[in-house]
Amino acid sequence: MDSEKTILYSSCLMLEIAKADNIITKDEISIIEEILIDFFHIDQKKASNIIKQSYKELEKAIDMFQYSDFLNSNMDYSDKLDLIKCIFEVGYSDGELHYLEHHYIKSISNMLNIDREDIIKARLEIKKYI
Repeated sequence: MDSEKTILYSSCLMLEIAKADNIITKDEISIIEEILIDFFHIDQKKASNIIKQSYKELEKAIDMFQYSDFLNSNMDYSDKLDLIKCIFEVGYSDGELHYLEHHYIKSISNMLNIDREDIIKARLEIKKYI
């Protein structure tokens, strides 16, 4: 599962949530970096480089579908659900989920074919740690 493209595209989706409210904070970047390190078992330097690559990737992206389409083909359901939890973590990094962040997370979840009940459970699970 941890191909370079899988890691990059997962990072792109998380970064997309971070920039949804037009403000990318250092906390959001730190959380994305921590998630990449924990989720994909990579070191800090590689995580930092992937985030830099994600910025470049998002500049040329038309929409999020290309990322979710690839991830659908390369991740199983439980990994995609774990990724959604990570994305919620990014959304809640400032203590609250901005309505645009919530909208994007719902869109990503739908593109990743995550069941609605699982999305709700994931959100509640992350929210109780905030």
